[in-house]
Amino acid sequence: MNFFTGFLIGVVSLIPGISGGTILVLMKKYEEVANAITHFRKKENLLLLGSLILGIFLGTVTFARIIELCFYFIPDATMILFSGFVLFNIPNFIKSEKIAIHPVWFLLGVFLIFFLSFFSSNFPSVVLDYPKITFLFLLLFSFYGAIDGFFTILPGISGSMVMMILGPYFLYKSFLANLSFQNIVFVFPLLFYFIGDIFGFYIGSKFSLFCLKKYRKPFLSLVLGMVIMSAFVILPAFEFDWQAIFHYCIPLGISFVFCTILNRFN
Repeated sequence: MNFFTGFLIGVVSLIPGISGGTILVLMKKYEEVANAITHFRKKENLLLLGSLILGIFLGTVTFARIIELCFYFIPDATMILFSGFVLFNIPNFIKSEKIAIHPVWFLLGVFLIFFLSFFSSNFPSVVLDYPKITFLFLLLFSFYGAIDGFFTILPGISGSMVMMILGPYFLYKSFLANLSFQNIVFVFPLLFYFIGDIFGFYIGSKFSLFCLKKYRKPFLSLVLGMVIMSAFVILPAFEFDWQAIFHYCIPLGISFVFCTILNRFN
């Protein structure tokens, strides 16, 4: 069950808008995994985390190529689909966490994502020219992995959504999708990314448990502001004609149906 949970987290980790923390909540594993990360030195916790990490790795590798093809053939529709995943998960997030909005913290969350969007690296959605793999690049990529892991474990926030706003999401996704014997050098940035991911996962679990215990209401308001703003930041430019509206409604409808089914199990 831990491996299967990890596999699901690996799959959704490539879908901006669905949080790995949400999958842990759905599988009733959030507190167990968060506590296992906090006390990882215990043998039983190491076994749990080992099977979880293996599942995450296989899930990301399996699903990366599908995401790559979506961005290649239907980039705008894919971005709208991801935005829909965020928007249609918000009502369930508010209901399940019983969020009472604190305006100051909510607006701070909105501003934080808006501010981060100005630092986007502007990677193309499908990467064809890869940057030179230097030690400095590997360290920076590891740092991005830590940010991804940190936000992945937080309830309601998608780590890949934050990475999409910052830019490295597309490069990470392309490394995964094109990993092969011909491109074996891609192992190195992915390894550094996963190391950073695990570190961020650890720090994020401790941070979220602390905030949820000590400052639950303002913290969840902050998270809600970040989630809502994330959905709007990634939307592509909108064209006001009936054909474009029709094409945009299809991915929104798919995301609505998916979120409705997912939330029925919560």
